[in-house]
Amino acid sequence: MQTMTIDQIRSTYPDQWVLIGEPELSEPEINGSIVSKLMSGIVLYASKDKRELGYKAAELRTNIAFTTCIYTGEIPKNKLFLL
Repeated sequence: MQTMTIDQIRSTYPDQWVLIGEPELSEPEINGSIVSKLMSGIVLYASKDKRELGYKAAELRTNIAFTTCIYTGEIPKNKLFLL
């Protein structure tokens, strides 16, 4: 597994839910949206189905200290996603 930048992740996995291991954040000490601070990470899994990613996440995170999940597409303003 290789580390990818956020731009590489978005172009490789368009409109998908992506589980990222060992995320590198631009300002980790400041609260706020991880998506806006995410610089790079290791793609552990990607899927168009959020539930599928959720089921796989538990088994894929075993040897990874930190993980985060992002959606690489545009989220409509009237839609709320809970993870």
